Amino acid sequence: MPNIGALLKQEITRLARRAIKPAYTELKKDVAELKHRVAQQKRTIQTLEQANARLLADFNSRTGRLEAPAGEETGKIRLGPKFIQSQRKRLGLSQQEFAKLLGVSTNTLWLWENGKTAPRAKSKAIFASVRQLGRREVKQKLQAITEAK
Repeated sequence: MPNIGALLKQEITRLARRAIKPAYTELKKDVAELKHRVAQQKRTIQTLEQANARLLADFNSRTGRLEAPAGEETGKIRLGPKFIQSQRKRLGLSQQEFAKLLGVSTNTLWLWENGKTAPRAKSKAIFASVRQLGRREVKQKLQAITEAK
C-alpha cells in the first residue's frame, strides 16, 4: 500500500511548482535585463572616466599644474610638518607660491606646516613629484601657472 503522506507531499510540490513557474520566468527575465543594464552602465562609466582623465591631463598640461604621477604609492610617503616646511624653504618659495604649485589653498598649506592636518593621498603624490624638482623648474612651473590665469 502506497504511503498517502508521501503521495500528498509530491502532489502539493508539483502543483506549487506549476503555480510558481509563470512568476518565476517573469522574474528571471527581469533579472537578466537588469544584469544587462548594469553591464552597460559599467561600460559607460569606464569610458567617461577615461575621457575625464584625458581632459584633466590636457588641462593640467595647458595650465602647467602638477599632477599625481601614475602608479605612485602614496601610502609610503611620509610628510611631517617640518619636512613640508623644509622643502618649501629649500625651493625658496613663500607659502602662497608653494600652495599654488601644489594646487591647494594657502590656508591648507599653513595647516599642514603647523601639524593641524595632514595631506591627503592625491596631495602626497603631487608633493612627491615636487620633491624631485629643482628651483629653476619650480619657478618655470609657477610662471606657467600664473600665465594660465
